[in-house]
Order: sequence, then C-alpha cells, then structure tokens
Amino acid sequence: MKKLKIYSSLFGIILAHYLWVTFIQNVLYPIHFAPHNLFILDLIGKEVNIPGAILFLLDAGNIILLWLISSRIFANRFSLIPSIIYAISPWSSYLVAAGSFYIYLSFLLLLALYGLVLIKFKCKFWGIIVATGSIAVALYSSLFLSILVPFVFIIIAIFGVIPFNRIKKTGIFLIILMLPLLFCIYSNRPGFNNIFKSEITIFSDPGLLNTVNSYQGAAKQENLGKLAKVSENKYVFFTEFVLLKYIKQLVPSTYFTSQEKLLNFSFSPPIYLGFLIPFLYGLYLILKSPNLRKILFLSIVLVVPSILSKRAVDLNRQILFAPVIIFVISFGFIKLYEQKKKTYLLLILSLSLVILQFLVTSSDLQLREKDRYLKYYGRSYEIGRQ
Repeated sequence: MKKLKIYSSLFGIILAHYLWVTFIQNVLYPIHFAPHNLFILDLIGKEVNIPGAILFLLDAGNIILLWLISSRIFANRFSLIPSIIYAISPWSSYLVAAGSFYIYLSFLLLLALYGLVLIKFKCKFWGIIVATGSIAVALYSSLFLSILVPFVFIIIAIFGVIPFNRIKKTGIFLIILMLPLLFCIYSNRPGFNNIFKSEITIFSDPGLLNTVNSYQGAAKQENLGKLAKVSENKYVFFTEFVLLKYIKQLVPSTYFTSQEKLLNFSFSPPIYLGFLIPFLYGLYLILKSPNLRKILFLSIVLVVPSILSKRAVDLNRQILFAPVIIFVISFGFIKLYEQKKKTYLLLILSLSLVILQFLVTSSDLQLREKDRYLKYYGRSYEIGRQ
C-alpha cells in the first residue's frame, strides 16, 4: 500500500512537471537551443539530434532517478523531496522547454550515480550493469563527460567513497569500452581539435587578452613595465580569471536569484529563493560531517563544463551540478523538519516563499518573458553554444 502511494505521488509529480514545462514551452515557442550532436557522431562525421519528445521522457527519467537515489539515502517518507524540488524549479523546466542537450547528459549522470549507489549499498550485480552502461554511453556522448567521468571514477576509488574492490570490475569494463573511442579520437585528430575548440570557449573572448595588454600598457606609463610582466602577464590573469569563474559557480546567488539568466535572458531564478534556507542549513551540516564533506567536495568537479564556457556561469551546462544543489536542499529540509519544534517558523517561511515565488514566476513568464527575449535577442530564436 505504501509503495502504491509513493508510485501515485511520483506519477503526480511527473504529470505536474510535464504541465509546467508545456506551459513554459508554449510561452517561449519558438525559442530553442542550437542542435548539439553526440561526441562520437561528431568524430565519425554523422549527425543525429535528440527529438524533443525524447527529452521529455529523459526529463521524467531524471525525476524518477532522483527518487530512486534518495530512497537509498533518505527515509522513505522523505524520498520524493528531491523530485519535487527538481519538478517545480524553473531551471530544469526552461532547459527542457528549449530542448537542452544537457538534460540528456543529466540523465546519464544520474543513472551512473544510481548505479554507484547500488554498488555502495551492496546491490553489486545490478549496480555494475547500470553504472557501466550509463558511464559508457556518457563517454561517447560528450567531450566533457569523456574527460570528467573517468577522473571522478578515479577520485572515488582513491578517496574510498566506495571500496575499490566493489568498483574494480566497473573500472575494467570502462577501460575496455573506452578503447574504440580513443581509436576514433586518434584517427580523426583534426575533428577532435575542432570539437575541443567549439566546446571549450573560456579563452575565446579577445577582450581578455586586450585587458592584459591594457594593464601592462598602464603599468609602463608609470614606469612599472618590468613588474607588470610578472604581476599582470596573461598566465597570471587567466589563472585569476579561472579562479573567479570557479567561485562564481559555487556562490548561492547563482542559483537562488535571477543574477544569472536562464536561457541567457530570463528573469526567473534557477531555484526558488525559499529553498535557500534549507540549502544553507543542509550545507552547514554537510560541512560538519567528514564523510559528507568529502562527497560534496568531490562533486564540485561537475562545475567544470560551465567554467570552460565563455559565459561567467553557463546555466545550461551547470544543470549537471543541479542534483548536488537539490540533495543539499533536501538534506537541510529533512533536518529542519526533524527539529520542527525549534525550526517551525523557518519551515513555514521557506514554503511560503517558494509558493509565492512560484506564483510570481508563472505570472511574469506569461506576461513578460517573450517580450524580454525579443528585447535581448530580437527575432533570432536559436540559442547558440558559448
């Protein structure tokens, strides 16, 4: 009976999310992301675009996977909280409505995470199958994931997040499965270089080098030219630039305010401000716990695709990091609920802010969003990669 209740609730969440995405899609139509090909297909000169209907299904899969993962780490009565947060937040909804390729990559990462969670909780056979299959597909789907996923896998083994003997077979299978991909890269190095340049655009802005030159020019006028070659050279400047971008990916204002624009123009925040209260509390508790702190720090590698974008924060790529934010919020919310005699007012304030902001966002989206896009970008409805 309890399972039936959870399944019906999960179906209700998916249906509500579908209606919310459809509403956004109708408002934003025909705004869409430029097509994004799979990494392996780019290497061999083929092109296949993921249809919008498939993205809807993968998006529903993300909701289900968040529930499956949380059911392993939270009590059953709290297992739907991450799915609810994902479903009602504008972040995922806008990206699905505009046909983001990163919804597909998010599905693969969540599926891989679920496989690793199964391995962690001693469901070794199915965990190896799910983790190996999803990670293999991820490696062939994205340049970023072909670099990041093996790196994360190695870190998990080194830091003992999952005992090495449980993931050893998965690692061996992945090394074997990567060999054809490495052969394709080697045999089409010019194509790989083109893909690399189109995906990693962090230093493509000529204004960065012009800024360095202007600093050095100003220093020479003050007879500090030699000092400027050490303190204001391009290597120091680019290092500072990357560090600032890295910090920008992690500050709460990036996620809980409209400071960074969804689809590069929207006034809607990625995640409602009301969730900031449980997020900060959850973050505080995680940082106090050595094991949880280790996992949190390891997960920060998922911000790398956004760092390597031309934009300060690329919320399209940064959706790969969204599950981390969602689980921190969920953890904080659960802990606040468990102490509800002490935190009753905080819970009421948080939920009230979420409901209020959802209503305001819905109204603003219908009345102003399309006009806002036209003001920013005119009648060019395709959002290109940056």
